[in-house]
Amino acid sequence: MSTHLSNSESTEPVGRRSRRARSEPERQGRRSRAGSGRRDADDRDDAVPEHDDAVPEPDGAGGRTRRGAQSGRVGRSARAARKKKSRQGRAAAAKGARSGRRSAEEPAPQAGGARRSRRSASADGRLDPVSRFSASALRRVTVLGDRPGQVVYSLAEQSRRKRGTYILGTLFGLFGVALVALLGMLAYQFFSPADVDRNHVTQIVAPPEGHTTLQPDLYHAQEQQEIFDPIVQRPEDGEPLTEEEVFDSAEKLKLDDFELTLRESEVTDACTGVVWGDEIAQTLADGSCASAARGVYRDADETYVAQFTLFDLADADASAAASEALGPGTAPGFVLPLNTEIDGLQKGYSQATSQVMGHYLAVFWVARTDGGEPEDDDSMATLNVVAMDAAVSVYEKVRDTASDDEG
Repeated sequence: MSTHLSNSESTEPVGRRSRRARSEPERQGRRSRAGSGRRDADDRDDAVPEHDDAVPEPDGAGGRTRRGAQSGRVGRSARAARKKKSRQGRAAAAKGARSGRRSAEEPAPQAGGARRSRRSASADGRLDPVSRFSASALRRVTVLGDRPGQVVYSLAEQSRRKRGTYILGTLFGLFGVALVALLGMLAYQFFSPADVDRNHVTQIVAPPEGHTTLQPDLYHAQEQQEIFDPIVQRPEDGEPLTEEEVFDSAEKLKLDDFELTLRESEVTDACTGVVWGDEIAQTLADGSCASAARGVYRDADETYVAQFTLFDLADADASAAASEALGPGTAPGFVLPLNTEIDGLQKGYSQATSQVMGHYLAVFWVARTDGGEPEDDDSMATLNVVAMDAAVSVYEKVRDTASDDEG
């Protein structure tokens, strides 16, 4: 009996070692196939130690036999308890692993719609319009969201460049207009008749205070005639007028029984000082008037008076402009009388004729000495014709110039 028990005890550890030697996959498979039966057997094994602990230990050999059997049962119960705890731990670990795998396999809620959309799109090989629009919008928002500062800066820089281009173009346009205007002014000054004599500058002189503002009741302007073509332009080296040059050959003017005698004369380089009126003064200045001569003629009875005024301008065009400015159709203005004591040149009726004679302008102004109205005869017309002989010096200038050209 003792020998049998010893063999039983010696063989039991060998069985336990063989069970531990089994691989983990086999134990898991065995547990999965007979899990419920093993749990029942373990429950029964767990109840054995409680029953064996109540048996009194006998004395002698029989007691030793019973104690050996009891210790074997206690060992088996302890091992069974450890295996149960091990199974419970492994079951808990397996449950946790299964839960982890399910969590890993389960997609995120946010991306679930996108994955389902991709799966549905890949199923038939086409992308629905909503998904295509969403993807395109997402890409645009993402690009702008990654660098909003750079995009805003680029737009602002482009706007500044456009404004700079517009401003630069405007400045260039204004510069071009100013340049054209400047060139035009220079060309006008270069080719203007007033600038033929570049060494002479005409200053505008204000008329004396209290001067008369008498304008002739009848004014007649004669244009340039072919006879004065030789002196159509003043020479650059031309000398100013002198009293001898103008009046030596014109001290007496006579036609039939009508005779006029020079009483007063003067020559001045201030052309604008012998006229009144802003327009005629400016016209003489623009025409580069170099000098002016005035002479007063009267008859023997001192019934009539005639004043001859000669302007030396740059050319015939300047003379024509001044002749027009003296007319009644322009702004008020006319020549001033040399003798302020003669009533006929201060008030009353008078007549005047202007003649463009090349670069000279001759003005013949006649009236009755008392300023009265003309009579019914032709005396005023005859007086005007006689006064025109005062410009004899100009005809002499034409003769001399023509002779020089022929020679």
